[in-house]
Amino acid sequence: MTVALRVVQVAVHLVAALGRMAVVAVVTRRRAALAAEVARLLERLGGAFLKAGQLLATRVDVVGETLAAELGRLHDHVRPMSAKDAMLTARRSFSRPPDEMLAALARPPIASGSIACVYRMTWQGRDLAVKVRRPGVARVFAADTAVVGGLARFAARIPRLARLPLTDIVGQLGEALRGQLDFDRETRYLHRLRADLADVEGVIVPEAVDELTAGGVITMTFVEGLTQEPSDRASVERGVTTLVRAVYHMLFVRGFIHVDLHQGNAYIRADGEVVVLDAGFMFPLSEMARTSFTRFFGGMIKGDGESCARILLASARGVADGADVAGFQREVADLVNRSSGAVAQDFELGPFAVRLFDLQRSHAVFAEPEFVFPLLCLLALEGTVRRLHPLMDFQIEAAPYVMQGLLTGALTAPEVPENMTI
Repeated sequence: MTVALRVVQVAVHLVAALGRMAVVAVVTRRRAALAAEVARLLERLGGAFLKAGQLLATRVDVVGETLAAELGRLHDHVRPMSAKDAMLTARRSFSRPPDEMLAALARPPIASGSIACVYRMTWQGRDLAVKVRRPGVARVFAADTAVVGGLARFAARIPRLARLPLTDIVGQLGEALRGQLDFDRETRYLHRLRADLADVEGVIVPEAVDELTAGGVITMTFVEGLTQEPSDRASVERGVTTLVRAVYHMLFVRGFIHVDLHQGNAYIRADGEVVVLDAGFMFPLSEMARTSFTRFFGGMIKGDGESCARILLASARGVADGADVAGFQREVADLVNRSSGAVAQDFELGPFAVRLFDLQRSHAVFAEPEFVFPLLCLLALEGTVRRLHPLMDFQIEAAPYVMQGLLTGALTAPEVPENMTI
């Protein structure tokens, strides 16, 4: 699919959807009907637009319960591909797909997402899940990232946005999204995810079955109990705490981020255990970015805003000549100190991150674009915590992982240059 064709396709769907929304608003005035139209629009657009809808679904506090509920079905209830398309992908991936796999693909999938559908298969007495990539999805994602990249380059010419690393951020996001189409890499990441979380109690990651994985097909062990949520508050909160600890372990200790932790990829079972699925949208941080972000979060926990400001300056891509570095440090310190020690229901990462980026822009501090990925991960996590465990002190929960990350990793974050006034 060419970029021009994708732009036309998006425009056509958008105009049609706006027309339907106008009718719904006039005739019914029901928020649920409008929310359903938004979800259907994103489903029709597919590609990166659908991924954006999945992320928004985790933020009930931002989009509201009605829209979040409609967007939530985009996690694993997107319109499935046909059995013919699924079998075509399998036959292209294997010289001779097992009969059990073809029989499974002839049945309706157990989950259907933006990139792939998942089918249940029994093979040699083992209960397995088979993830099959949708044909043609790579062309759609390539066009979407090209469109968004063009918009970023245009926006970078606007004076107020010129100091933000928009093109770098969009480029890294685009590369990570395209990486979701690389099932060879996803299989490697799934092995790593399972190994990295093996020491976190109460976390289950399926195991890849390499002999049944190739091309556009990933086969893994099937995990039971994903539809059975805890019925008591204590189990829910225990599960949320386990999920938070798993994310902190991956972020601060391993530097390996799951960017797609919506409720279709992270489940709390009835027994309080957490199941983490889908290693497609993972991002390995550089050691510099991992250490810098860990030190920054440690400064937030201690309420040391001055230290956080110095870390941001040291990890920045650059600082413009004549920049008000002292003013930047003062305002960052104030922002951090006001946010330190807040429980989940009293702290909003989104506005905090926006304000932080705005301070970097206004003071001509060129931010490290890798920091976007930890923030995306934590934004999705924050939505779950605010909904299910709003009194959690997520900063204190991070403390042991921050300490471990600083003790076990090489402290490679650069120092502030000598000629920079702090």
